[in-house]
Amino acid sequence: MRNFFVLIPFVLSLHAIDYPTETKEIRKVKYEMLQSLDINGSSKMTLYKIITSSFNVKAYKENYILPFSYRYDSDFVPNGTHTPRKTETEYQVSIRYDFASNLFGLGEIYSFGYTQRSWWQVYAKSAFFRESNYQPELFVKIPSHKFLKHTPLKGFKIALIHQSNGRGGEYERSWNKLSFSTFFQYWNLITQLEFWFRLADNIDYNPDLTKYIGDGQIKFMIPYEKHLFKLAMRYGFLARKGSVEFTYSYPLPAREENDLFLFFKTFNGYGESLIDYNHRVNKVSVGLAISR
Repeated sequence: MRNFFVLIPFVLSLHAIDYPTETKEIRKVKYEMLQSLDINGSSKMTLYKIITSSFNVKAYKENYILPFSYRYDSDFVPNGTHTPRKTETEYQVSIRYDFASNLFGLGEIYSFGYTQRSWWQVYAKSAFFRESNYQPELFVKIPSHKFLKHTPLKGFKIALIHQSNGRGGEYERSWNKLSFSTFFQYWNLITQLEFWFRLADNIDYNPDLTKYIGDGQIKFMIPYEKHLFKLAMRYGFLARKGSVEFTYSYPLPAREENDLFLFFKTFNGYGESLIDYNHRVNKVSVGLAISR
């Protein structure tokens, strides 16, 4: 349990990545520290980037820690010598780096993203990580306002994605995919329609994966004042399997910047993690998020 409290400041420290989200007091301290240095302009600029950690890394997907994630009406996949408990801790770290833009005059942004989700058995007698999934990706987002005006279609996203659990042997799960997404907006409803094509692997550790997680998904997002509701649905037509994930977040009054959120999540279906991709999972989780 002690390790759990060590992790919380690590996850929350991601807050410092995006300099504009810092409080006025923190920015003031860093500015005064910089001005106190007796050093020339170029060297001072180098130190400025070190002091402010301003290296253009931003939050990508949700960054959260869910201390209480309860699994019900579903069994764990045997994946080692440990016996997992139904209650565990789940966390996700997701960042992106925008490295180029507007190469073709379309207002497009080229990015590298990295997302890691881990399921941590902190309530077991000997705490262990039941599963971790790693997802690096390259993607480009293209807004549509320059060539499709006055329509609900707001943009496109093309991504090359790798996902694996890095375990090796009989517990290895991995795949590569090419993804294409479209984004629509009508009033407060934002819809993402995504399709993916699985790329061939030298060794296929999970040949039936897309039968369970499907060939695409649809996501709905509704911001209502400070509330944010998200619903994601996947479906595999061959095996008639799929999943539904619902999340809700609301800013807590702990920070004036409204960047610490209550985060609630439910999941029902297949593909919550790679090790569970062909087993039905039913879970409810609650915790905190620093991006949504």
